[in-house]
Amino acid sequence: MDEIRRADGGEPPSPDAHRDPFTGPEPMHLTPPPLARPVTVGAHADPQPHDHGHEDDEPHVRGGTSLPPAIQAAALWLRLFARTVKTCRLYDAANPTVLRFREELAQALDRTLAEHGPITYRFTDHEIACDEHVVYGARSREDNLAFAFYRDGVRGLTLRPGVSDVECRSLVDAVLAVTGQNLDGDDLVTLLWEANLRHVDVDYIPAEGEAGGESATVGTPDDGAGPLLPWPVATESDGPAGAGDGRTTRGHDDTEAHGERSEDWALGESPDEVEATFAELDFMASDETRRFMAEYDAERRVPPATAALAVAYACLHTEVTEDDRREMTLFLPRVLRAAIAAGSWADARETLRLLREANTGEWSDETFTQEVLQPVSVTRVVERLDAQGPAAVAEFLALAHELGPAALDWLTLVLSESQTRMTRQVVAEAIAARVKQDPARIAPWLNDPRWYVVRNVVHILGWVGGPAIVPLLQTAVRYPDPRVVAEVVHALQHVELRLARPVLIKAIEGADPKLFLQILHSLSAARDPAVARYVVAFLEQDRFLKRPAEERRAIYAAIASTGGDEVVPELAEQLHGGKWFDREQEIHRHAVARCLLRIDTPKAISVLEAGAQSNRAPVRQACETALQSRRAA
Repeated sequence: MDEIRRADGGEPPSPDAHRDPFTGPEPMHLTPPPLARPVTVGAHADPQPHDHGHEDDEPHVRGGTSLPPAIQAAALWLRLFARTVKTCRLYDAANPTVLRFREELAQALDRTLAEHGPITYRFTDHEIACDEHVVYGARSREDNLAFAFYRDGVRGLTLRPGVSDVECRSLVDAVLAVTGQNLDGDDLVTLLWEANLRHVDVDYIPAEGEAGGESATVGTPDDGAGPLLPWPVATESDGPAGAGDGRTTRGHDDTEAHGERSEDWALGESPDEVEATFAELDFMASDETRRFMAEYDAERRVPPATAALAVAYACLHTEVTEDDRREMTLFLPRVLRAAIAAGSWADARETLRLLREANTGEWSDETFTQEVLQPVSVTRVVERLDAQGPAAVAEFLALAHELGPAALDWLTLVLSESQTRMTRQVVAEAIAARVKQDPARIAPWLNDPRWYVVRNVVHILGWVGGPAIVPLLQTAVRYPDPRVVAEVVHALQHVELRLARPVLIKAIEGADPKLFLQILHSLSAARDPAVARYVVAFLEQDRFLKRPAEERRAIYAAIASTGGDEVVPELAEQLHGGKWFDREQEIHRHAVARCLLRIDTPKAISVLEAGAQSNRAPVRQACETALQSRRAA
């Protein structure tokens, strides 16, 4: 083994002077000191034990003559590089020692290149040379830094001024990746190419073998005479990447003789096509960037439940085992709940269908129904529906339809909580369509303590119509809130009068004036002796003349529209009774005479004719006025 000695014959530095930071008490400063004296290599000197220093980690410098300062600096930096690689293998990447070694290696390289210019290393299978001076020799198969470069086809490495800390670290990382125990599969040339080292030039042999061309037969890569493939580089006109040292090529003279090459084609061809392609790409860049960002944003806007459903759908429609189906069935309920919480009703419907198709026994419709009927769940659903439009409400109704019989309760709860008229109307129409054949299905909701819920149910019954709703309305008309009773009267408009009469008569009790008039109007639709007798009874009340004029007119109209001979005696009594000099009584007497006139039966006309002969002037006057109207008609 060759050793480095002082040119003046002095003793070499002691081992402690260059002790490794992980083997000695004091870490070695990795910055190469300035060499005041040239280093000589004694090719035939007898090795001394103290001359080795750290012979397990220091590269060898051989030559036999005094080395120029640039070569000495290159040798020292290569030694620092080898020690840094060893340290990085021993410790974690975040270890302070590793970080310090890497930092000082970059600083040393920067100073060396600034002082001596570019450094070019040449590699064989066991040596590294710089300007035809061997600056590294392998000690063993395990400690052979040169072989890592030579094995992957690297024959030359040039470091040019301007190498950054990042590039220096990338060079160390690339060597670490192709040496040691954990190899990642890439070769050193590929790693250096991907690192995009703008101030590092690499001469290498392509993976297929020797570079093509007639000169390929001159020699082989092993003897150094074969052609190498230069590291691609831009020319000075391409930008600052190739303007560092004024060179336009990176490689051997063989490259200059046969023309520059890229990885794919010769660079001597006309650049018009390349420039046209670049101009086209530059023109399209802005539009393509906007398109890409729009697609990216659209993809990110996809709800998580929708994305999860797509994945689950794809999984269940492939060749899956029963265990896979069971696992997917345990996962899909989470997607279903997320879709309902987000108001994605179509996704929730599709998820429910997938759960039923899986049919593994893990899913229960009953449990899910109980969950969606909880007040908290209903409130969240209503919040989403009220914020959405008709299309989303339609999708919700389709989801509710999938629940089966329980959908009616779910829709009714949603109807009772909704604050948006559009949502209430659409949901109510859906409920009416579901109960049209059996309105009794919503009968339990008529006993709800919330008046607006009962009113909504009565409104739906009015849409359904028919004799089947009459028993339900008889229950609703007894509800204490007048708003519900008013809705019952409105719903009875779609029912035959003979069926609706009992409910209307029940509703008139305690009705407010407006509702009272509405009920009397409904009862006056046809002749009905029972209704006539019921209405005539209002005339016999002591407070009748104290009723508002609108109510009295409605009672007279109802008697005239529904009455017949069965009420003539009561009307005759009202005609001849009362006080003689009461103006209200006179108005009442004339109204009764008009009722007899509108009944227009022989019995009613005979009462008017007899009254016209009465000795009592008010009675005679009322009857004559009525008969005159009849004759004029």
